[in-house]
Amino acid sequence: MTQTNKFKIVLLILMITLIFLQPVFAIGIQPAKSTVISEESKYYEGEFFVINNEERTFNMDVYVEGDLGKFVKLQTTRLQFTEKDKNLPVKYEIDLPDEIPPGVSEIKIVMEEVLIDNNPNVVSSKLILKHKVSIQGEYPNKYVVVKLNFHESEEKFDFISEVENLGKEDISEVKTKFLVNDKDENLRIVETNSEPLKTKENKLLNAKFEKRYLKQGEFLVSSVTEYDGFEVQLQKTLLYGKPEVEVTYFDKYFIANKINKYSMDLLNKWNKEIKNVYVDVNINKEGQKIDEFRTKSIDIKGEVTERINDYFDGKDKDPGSYSFDMIVNFWNLYKMDSKTFHTEFLTEEDFNKLGINFSFGNLLPWILFSMMLLIMSSYVGWRYIHREKYEGGERWK
Repeated sequence: MTQTNKFKIVLLILMITLIFLQPVFAIGIQPAKSTVISEESKYYEGEFFVINNEERTFNMDVYVEGDLGKFVKLQTTRLQFTEKDKNLPVKYEIDLPDEIPPGVSEIKIVMEEVLIDNNPNVVSSKLILKHKVSIQGEYPNKYVVVKLNFHESEEKFDFISEVENLGKEDISEVKTKFLVNDKDENLRIVETNSEPLKTKENKLLNAKFEKRYLKQGEFLVSSVTEYDGFEVQLQKTLLYGKPEVEVTYFDKYFIANKINKYSMDLLNKWNKEIKNVYVDVNINKEGQKIDEFRTKSIDIKGEVTERINDYFDGKDKDPGSYSFDMIVNFWNLYKMDSKTFHTEFLTEEDFNKLGINFSFGNLLPWILFSMMLLIMSSYVGWRYIHREKYEGGERWK
């Protein structure tokens, strides 16, 4: 065996040893969780240990979290470790009421380290441990648990209701109705077939919903599962397509060798608000990237166009043709495909001339409209003044 191979084997043994030794030098809980079956007893005395393998001296406060925490009585509310204490017990009692929610509820007994140094200028981390107590509530005679799922195909969605009978008796009939507002805000209802459901049995109930009733966006689907006179109501968000924000407008003309104000329109094609939208802009000339900038961030409501007005540095850009590649980003997750806008950088004199032409061009339709309105108003007024001439004018003779 070569010297190199021996070294590799020794190094591997050391790494494995360190991996197995690491938990020894730690502070933890044993056991990590406990379970209480309410059918067997409403009263429970529990105990677990906080392990101090680091041989540290520290204190911990003990308290309870969870909806059923009010039924827990802590016999231990403070742990005071010295370096000699390898572990300390936490004792508690649980006295449950006659009625508790069916299924599993969770109580957390929290051990939080007490920091001695309260100096606000010092950043300290404290140890927090949690012991989980699961309370298994008794299921009634009739009890169905429901989960919702969606499956997308080319032309439709499958609305799937997964039902499981956890009660003590068989269910003669179970079915699920799905309710969703379509793209025109009309309520549409589809429902599954009715099925029997034996105790401990699990079934998938399916209803089909055609895509043509929706547009891209987020839709809240409500469900009502009925079984032998009982019902379960749930809601889940259906996503159809992907969020999209498009740059629909960008200024075409700028002044060369100056800081320029620009306007950019962003259209949110999604039906819900999209937050933190910004655009990365690459400026190109003759196919080469010469500059870049990022717009400020804005929020855009669903199916709405918002305008960004801001400035960019054009002091080193001579007159000529340029292209601006726009890449829209949002949610710190999505990045749209690049979209290119072609622009012209003009001398200030040419830009001002262009502005005059634009102003006249923009005003011309309004001037023509005003002239037509004036002519029509004058004619109507003249007819009104001379109405007797056209309505029984002979009486003025």
